[in-house]
Amino acid sequence: MHSVHPSASTLPTDIGGVIVVHSMFRREVGVAGDLVRRVEPGDTRRSGLVARHLDLIDRCLHHHHVIEDDLVWPLVLARASNDVAPTVELMESQHDVVATLLDRIEPRRARWAETADASGRDELAALYERLAVALVDHLDDEETRALPIAAECLSQSEWDSLGDAGRRGTPRSERTLVFGMMQYDGDPRVVATMLGSAPKPVRVLLPWLARRAFRRHSLAVHGTATP
Repeated sequence: MHSVHPSASTLPTDIGGVIVVHSMFRREVGVAGDLVRRVEPGDTRRSGLVARHLDLIDRCLHHHHVIEDDLVWPLVLARASNDVAPTVELMESQHDVVATLLDRIEPRRARWAETADASGRDELAALYERLAVALVDHLDDEETRALPIAAECLSQSEWDSLGDAGRRGTPRSERTLVFGMMQYDGDPRVVATMLGSAPKPVRVLLPWLARRAFRRHSLAVHGTATP
C-alpha cells in the first residue's frame, strides 16, 4: 500500500466514472481509422460528417487528459509515497504521445473534411490507427497502475470535481450527446451514480435524451445504432 497524505480521504473513493469515460474513448478511437477509410474519395458531405464527429471525440480526449494532468497527478505526487513518481511520469509521457498525434491529426482532418481526397484520407486513417494503439496502451496502464493509487489519494469530493471540470469543458450543445456516448456501453450502475447529485428531472430525463441523441448520431456516423 502506498503511503497517503493524511488529508486524503480514508474512505474508498469510487472512480468508476472514469472507466465509463475510457470505454467511450476505446470504442470511438478504436473505429476511427476504419471510419475514415470507408469514405469514398470526393464525398465531401460524408468526410465533413465524419470529421465533425472525430473533432468532438478528439476534443473530449484532449480535455480529459488536461484535467488529469492539472487535477489528478499533482495530488498523487503530493500525497503518495515517492515510489509513485515513475508511474506519474509514465502517465504524463503517454499523454504527450497522444497530444502529439492529436496535433498532427487536427489540420489533416480539417483539410480532408473539405477535400475528401484519397491520399489525405489514407494519411488521416493511419494516424488514427496509431492513436488507437497508443491510447489503448495508455488506458490499460492507467487503469492497472495509476488509478488505484489515485483512488487512495483523492477524496470522493475531489474525484467528483473531475466530472464537473469535464462538463465545464464541453459545450452545452454537445453535453447530451457526449453523455449518450459514455452511457452506451458503460456500467449502468456507474452511469446512474454519475447523475447522483443531479436534480430528479435530470436523472430521469437525461439518460433517455442521451440515448436518443447517441442513437441518431451513431446511425448517421457509423451506419448503425450499435457501433
